[in-house]
Amino acid sequence: MRTKITLKTSLLAAVSVLAIAPQAMAQNSNQDDDGVSLEEIVVTASRRDQSLQDVPAAVTAVAPDTFKLKGLLEVKDVLNYTSGISFEEGGSPGAGTIAARGVPQSSATPVFGVYLDDTPLTSNTNFANGSNYYLDAMLMDIERIEVIKGPQGTLYGATSVGGMMRYISRDPALEDPRFSAGADASTTKGGGVGTVVNGRVSAPIVNNKLGVTLSGYQRDVAGFVDQVDPATGDIIAKDVDGGEVIGYAADLLFQPAEPIKLRAKYLKQKNDAQQTSSVNLDPESDNTTHGGFTTITVPGPKSFDVEVLSGTLEVDLSAATLTATASETEYDAAIIQDVTGLYGPFADLLQGNAPGTTTKVDVVAGSGSKKSVQEVRLTSAESDTLEWIAGYYRTNEDTYQVQDLQVTPAFDFAYANFPSNYSENAFFGDITYYFSDKFDITGGMRLSKNKIVLDLQTDGALLGKSLLEGEVIKDTVKTYLLAPRYRLDDNMSLYARIASGYRPAQPNIPVIDPATGTDIAPPVVFSDKAWSYEFGVKGSNEENTLNYDVALWTIDWANFQSPVSITGVNTGGNAEDGLSAHGFEASVTARPSEPFTLTANIGYTKSTLNSDEPTIGGNKGDDYPNLPNWKASLLWNYNLTLNDDWSGNVGGGLRYTGTSVGAFEAAVRQASVELDSRMLADLNFGATNGTLTLNVYATNLFNADKLAGRSDEKIAPGVVNSTGFFVRPRTVGANIRMDF
Repeated sequence: MRTKITLKTSLLAAVSVLAIAPQAMAQNSNQDDDGVSLEEIVVTASRRDQSLQDVPAAVTAVAPDTFKLKGLLEVKDVLNYTSGISFEEGGSPGAGTIAARGVPQSSATPVFGVYLDDTPLTSNTNFANGSNYYLDAMLMDIERIEVIKGPQGTLYGATSVGGMMRYISRDPALEDPRFSAGADASTTKGGGVGTVVNGRVSAPIVNNKLGVTLSGYQRDVAGFVDQVDPATGDIIAKDVDGGEVIGYAADLLFQPAEPIKLRAKYLKQKNDAQQTSSVNLDPESDNTTHGGFTTITVPGPKSFDVEVLSGTLEVDLSAATLTATASETEYDAAIIQDVTGLYGPFADLLQGNAPGTTTKVDVVAGSGSKKSVQEVRLTSAESDTLEWIAGYYRTNEDTYQVQDLQVTPAFDFAYANFPSNYSENAFFGDITYYFSDKFDITGGMRLSKNKIVLDLQTDGALLGKSLLEGEVIKDTVKTYLLAPRYRLDDNMSLYARIASGYRPAQPNIPVIDPATGTDIAPPVVFSDKAWSYEFGVKGSNEENTLNYDVALWTIDWANFQSPVSITGVNTGGNAEDGLSAHGFEASVTARPSEPFTLTANIGYTKSTLNSDEPTIGGNKGDDYPNLPNWKASLLWNYNLTLNDDWSGNVGGGLRYTGTSVGAFEAAVRQASVELDSRMLADLNFGATNGTLTLNVYATNLFNADKLAGRSDEKIAPGVVNSTGFFVRPRTVGANIRMDF
């Protein structure tokens, strides 16, 4: 316990020395006469270009290239350095769950939205595993990542209940061509070797009229979890959790005349692995069942593929800008898992065969979504009196989820498929009125009409043959925004923000009570809505060598969608009451001298149930699982002059995640195992001559042996199955990049 307090106190002290304050990690130095000022950051979180200091919301802007040079190659690394954001490990490339500000990922409909520019990538249904997968665009040609915290229902619609993230891609070159290529190699302690190769070229086809960017990358992910024999503990296969990521993209920009821009993008990413990095745990501790990083799960192919095609027309009408976008996003996730030990005897029993007749049972599961979106919006020109946005949004999404038990010798054991169709039409807008150059108010609203239908098909000896056509579920939801802002002076502004976000209503899969033969599942999982109340202050010192951002917030989330247990049977539903969350975030970026830059972040989140919730296994006042109370980080960089041609840098970081619980106590056991706090350190050294950049790095420098997440599932009275994900052990590597 003493160690935990010391680590937390050290980070708190480090932040307080700098003063409490913005998460502008994308900030680049821009020398003034004194050579030390910080550059203004422009973001598009409010759907218009705006200085980060002027946005009445908590926004983090990150340049992914600065992370990649440090060996931090995944977007989860950025999120782990961002206060107020929780990333729950999925254990393979493209797998994981993102939550923000105490709004947990309850049920399978996402609570955290992901966009690529103006293209929404997140599923809006409960039936495509959309909360468990995400596009990791860190290796693409991305200029910055914007993380927006708090409900964003007005401008961004459904499933951005706790917050959202936008990948902002670089414009293709219309004048001077640019080229970049790089490679990275690393080794993980006790594991394998990881590599990355990537390249991109952007060039004008017709000068000042037509330009294109082509990019591609391949990443081999090093494994570090070994498969063991459950009876003897002997290693069967090493590093079974290794994987591969392959991606490529094309981006075309056409500007036939000054007021008109046409842009088309295409990308495809394939993520493959043989096993997740999940390990088997002792239910009463953090110890692995067979020592080391080990699993008894038999490897089986796992994949997540995503494809995006989008087009955007932008016309400057002088008084306003017309933006029309159309996109189609498709993703498919698949898994094959050997479950012979669990289901083999059962298959023999159903067939009346002698024990051992069934030699193999595989779970073949797949899920996916095909989502088309059209949006048209008008954005007023910049004004010191009145600014506004008005738009129309339409989406249609077809999803599927298939689960098939395939048996050898051939036997029709169990098959289930539940496809769904979701559609939405929405009108949205906001208005900002400037009462003076110091005080303004933004108000916004979105009216969404949603419709979803779910079908169910089953077959096989275990489930029986059925074909159910579901009823259409319709829902109308309004979300709101009110944000006054006051500038004390040119260097400081105060803002308040009241905002709401929601998830659409969902149909439910029937669950038949074997005792009565009746459907005990609620027919509809009702829409849930979160209300957020936030107060913040942003600013800088007079010399602009220090920028800060502080936000205090509280969120009320009533009757949220969640898995529930009814008479011992798990199904979907709504919490009987809800949860309350509150906290704060503070960050600062400082440049006390020309060569030295430091960013510090700290955040506190408390998310608890308002009442006893017997159907989800929680009691009043219980912390929601897998949401750490404290997060903090430090990032620093010191530039060096090596000679007339070469400059160097030394950098590093600390990322701290506080304790959390692994599950509600009543749902698992009398006392839930607590997930310990963890502190990870990163270090890097680099040199560049402007064209060639070399770096060496170490992530998790001190090889902290800590769990990043765990799952405790009660499978029988007194029997708990516990698994978890450990942070990646110390990884040491080097990379090289050429830019022209």
